[in-house]
This record gives sequence, structure tokens and C-alpha cells, in this order.
Amino acid sequence: MHDPLDIRHLRYFLAVAEAGSFSRAADRLGISQPSVSQQMRDLEAELRVSLFQRRGKRILLTPSGQVFQEHARAILRQLEHFLEELASEPGRSRGALHLGVVPILNVPLMPPLLGRFAAAHPGINLTVEEISSTEIETAIEEGRMDVGLGFLTRHSPNLHYERLCTDQFALIVSESHPWARRRTVQLSELHQQRLLQLPDSFVMRRMSDEICRKHKVRPRTVAEINAIGVLLRSLGPLQAAALMPSITLREREALKLKAIRLQGKSLDVEIGLLRLIDSDVNSAVGAFTALAKTIVPKLIQR
Repeated sequence: MHDPLDIRHLRYFLAVAEAGSFSRAADRLGISQPSVSQQMRDLEAELRVSLFQRRGKRILLTPSGQVFQEHARAILRQLEHFLEELASEPGRSRGALHLGVVPILNVPLMPPLLGRFAAAHPGINLTVEEISSTEIETAIEEGRMDVGLGFLTRHSPNLHYERLCTDQFALIVSESHPWARRRTVQLSELHQQRLLQLPDSFVMRRMSDEICRKHKVRPRTVAEINAIGVLLRSLGPLQAAALMPSITLREREALKLKAIRLQGKSLDVEIGLLRLIDSDVNSAVGAFTALAKTIVPKLIQR
């Protein structure tokens, strides 16, 4: 009995899947097109499944190919981390860490986190990407990202969700808003009030919609804006409010906005880490997790 595939098969397969062509994949790999084609035929024969289908001149993945792609990415990423750790000096972490963070947390949390992490682990190369919670979950599952910092949906059975702290939804208004001097607002008062909203592709928007449903209120959406910075800067000119966690305003004092406390139920939002269930084998992920568990609660609560 012999192994059905090797690392070369994984690399060739991913190159073809990404290029959508055997010839373009061969160019990227620096080998001949017949060699790539033969390796893929061998791989399909060993696995006894079809991985590719032709649509005109383009090569697409079959359903089995899509499953194989997800696991191939994860296997190669884990192998890269393993080889980097083997080559590192004893007692000193090396390698790479690809981190995803939701937009609302990027400004208030990442600068202090990155500063401390880089000082403690200078041998680890960091890549930080600002994307939505849903995209973070998908990227981690597909092996394109190592760890995420965002809102805990607990949607995926393949991910480990670790709560670091909680925040609360508040009503964000400009200093010129009629309610700017109020200390609290009842959720029931938001019915037909002017709100700026994120699109429903954002987890935070779906959370705010659920809050409104539970309180049986229907605000008036003045505009949907997919960039948080632009949305916040538009609150004053549009004389509208936004329903967002209080941390939205952290490190954004120059915008002259105010977070008014809301009175209602189910206003808490969990903030934490997302990673693969078996990611503890990655020392870079472990190092970042340990630091985030110490630092993030202090940053939120200060």
C-alpha cells in the first residue's frame, strides 16, 4: 500500500484551481503543461474521483475538487508553519501569522496589539487584513488565514470561538443631533428614527436588525454605507444615528460623536478570537491568542 498523493500533487492542484488552466498553471510553476496534466490525471486516478471539469477553454472544479481544494490549502499552510518552526532557533518563535480583523475593531485594538506582539515575537511575520466576520470564518476554514478577531457568531463547527470580552450596542450620534445631550434612550424610541446602516452582509448589521425585531421597532434607514469610517462621518451631515457597539468610537475622538446608552434587552455583543479547532499546534497562533487574552479585555474596559 502506498500514499495516494504527495506535496507536489497539492501544489500543482492548487495552481490549476487558481489559474483555471493547465497551461497557465504550468507557466506559474515553471514546468511543462503536459507534466501538470499528467500529474493531475495521476492524482484523480489515485483518489478515484474527478477533480476538474472543462467549460470551454476554462478548467473548473467539480464538487469533489472544491472539497479537496479546501483541505489542500489547510495542509500546505500547516506544513509551512511546521517547517518554519523546525528552522527556528530553540525558544524563539518564527514563521508567519495571517490575521483577520473586523473593521470596527481594527482601529481601537490592532495598533497596541501589533506593537506588543512584534516586540515579543520579532521572528514572526504579520499580515493583517480588515474583512467581515463571515469572510474571516471562510478564510480560516479554507486555510487562507490563521486567526480572526471579531464578533462570535458560533456558526461553524470547524472553528473554535473564544470570548475575550463583551461590549454593548449604543446609539451613535453627532454632537449636533437632537438627542446628543441625552444620557439614555429607550429602544422603543428608535421606531421611525433616522438611521445610517451597514449592508446586511455585515454581522453587526444583522445583530442590530435582530435587536430591533426583538423590541418591535422599525427605524427609517436613510442610507446603507459599507465603510464604517464614511458612515460615522456622515452622521452629522445627514442628521441621523447609528446602532453600533460602543467600541466603535474608541480612537475616533476627532469625529466628535457620542455613544448614548440604550435601555433594552439583548444588547451585549461578544468579542473574541476565531481559529481552527486544531490550531494549537501553530505556535504563532498560540502566541497571538495568549497576548490577545491579556490585552483585549483591558483595552475594551478602559
